[in-house]
Parts: sequence; structure tokens; C-alpha cells
Amino acid sequence: MTGNLSTDQLPDIGVTGLEEGLDTPSLCILAGLSKNESQFEIDHYFKLTLEELNIKLPDKRQAAIEYAMAIVDEILDGKKDVIIGTSEIRYKAIDSYDFFSESKKYCYDSIGFEMAYGLFDTIDELSCSYGPWQTEKTNEQFTATKAELYDELKKWKDKIKNGA
Repeated sequence: MTGNLSTDQLPDIGVTGLEEGLDTPSLCILAGLSKNESQFEIDHYFKLTLEELNIKLPDKRQAAIEYAMAIVDEILDGKKDVIIGTSEIRYKAIDSYDFFSESKKYCYDSIGFEMAYGLFDTIDELSCSYGPWQTEKTNEQFTATKAELYDELKKWKDKIKNGA
């Protein structure tokens, strides 16, 4: 897990699992636990549930990538704005693991995200551009860069699928 879930959310996950047709003794106990239960008890039943269901959690690095890919899917499906989604990818998914330290030549190049990161950074800079003399040009650049970012996220998804 990337650390984006708190222990008190795990009973709700247990309830969701039961609603989706999963059924193990520990899952039933997990789903019935109060959010005010001991974190150790909640965590214990969560781990037992994973064992009973034969579910292996990815390591933190892989979890961060999978979380990022889920956000990319939301963007590509039109459920999330490309800028808002890329912000979530950058700050919630990618930053949950230290990909920066893996960078060789460019920031986030170890996972093939360097182009998307650069475009996202450009959008951030264009968002801060002020001055009436630049408004039309900045808006055109912003729109074009946003479209490039969308296309780059598609490419990044393919890179990840192919083992980047």
C-alpha cells in the first residue's frame, strides 16, 4: 500500500469486500470492527483477511505506480481533468515513493514519467503568467500543453504496461 489509507478505513474495506461477494472469517470480523477499535486489532484482521483470500499486496514502489495508473485511467476515461489528475499522480501517487532518488538524467526518468512531469511543470508556470499583453498567447500555450500532457499520459500508460 502507498500509505494513502488509514487503519480506521480498513473496516469499511471489509464491508466492501463482503458486498462484492468475498467471504472469509477474518473479513467478517474486520467488517464488523468499529473504527475506534485498536489499530493493532484492525491491522491484525486485515492481514489475516489477505492471507485467507491469498492476496499479496504490492511493495510500496509498485503500489505507487498502480495508484498512478488508476488515476491515468480516470483521466483517459474522461472522469478526471488532466491537470487535476496529473497533480494527484505527482503529489499523491508518485511522491508516496522516492522515485526522485532513482532518477538518472531527468526527474522521474526511472519510470518514464519525465516528459509528463515536464509538461505538468510547464502548465504550472503558465498558470502563474500574468500580464494583459500575454493573456491570449498564454491561453493558447496552456491549452496546447494540456493536450500534450494528455497524450503523454497515454504514452506513459503504455510504457508502464511494457515494463518501464
